Amino acid sequence: MRRPRSPIHTAPPGLEQDVVQAAAAYQSTVLRLIRHAMAGEGSAETIHSIRTHCRRLQALLELCDNRDRAAVMARTVSRLSKLRALQVFRQYLMKIEAPESDITAVEAWIAEREHKLNRTQTYRKIEQAVWKQALPMLAPQGFSLTPRLEVLRHEHERLLSRLIEKAMEKPRRTRLHALRLALKTIRYQTEWLPGRAATEQDVLKRIKQVQALLGRYEEMADFRRWGKRLNLTVQTRLERDWKRARRRARRVSGGLGWLLDALAAGSVWIGGDQQGTLSSLDDVRLV
Repeated sequence: MRRPRSPIHTAPPGLEQDVVQAAAAYQSTVLRLIRHAMAGEGSAETIHSIRTHCRRLQALLELCDNRDRAAVMARTVSRLSKLRALQVFRQYLMKIEAPESDITAVEAWIAEREHKLNRTQTYRKIEQAVWKQALPMLAPQGFSLTPRLEVLRHEHERLLSRLIEKAMEKPRRTRLHALRLALKTIRYQTEWLPGRAATEQDVLKRIKQVQALLGRYEEMADFRRWGKRLNLTVQTRLERDWKRARRRARRVSGGLGWLLDALAAGSVWIGGDQQGTLSSLDDVRLV
């Protein structure tokens, strides 16, 4: 397979060039993982890594105001959502020591899903999307991300405020899921951008905790639905775990005022720091 082309645009040195280089690194990683998947060597961790890297690319593209390209990355992630969820479901069943017959049934569902992905050439489509759309397009001369960061910070604040309000009014699964995705984007962008170290690390830690609660509820909602086809004992455990996850997730929205305050105050990112550089990829959790 051909190597990824170099970006067709140029960017001034500093944060802008760091963003392009980060996107290129993520692009290269996804293409390598996709080759493994197409060769039948894709493990559950491979699928998870593909999705995570594409989400990071989506967040980078949104940072650069490349909305169309970001939407392509979002659709790319969704192509593998069910397979990933089924793989996590299998892990859950093994953890709770479900009957072997139930685990075997889920493994059959996973195999069926993998067959469909291969039949529809999904991995090839993901490869082409990442090849063509992963790298941000920046203005060739005089472009600076600094004003964009200020705009984006306020956009995050407004969107998050609306999502929190809706979730507090009616904490439906779809609303909590939308909140989780918004938090994930803020987290990824915060990881890359220069900021005050202590404040940034505290924000990241707290966002990850909230993500975990919302993610658990999203998982358990799927598991509960699929579990209706399994052993009654498993169904009872699923119902209990789902209720616990739902209860915890519904409490999340009422406790996010601290993040709105941080965004409003501009204490999350130092957008005006011309000496700041993107976090090293070694410092960013890739999986």
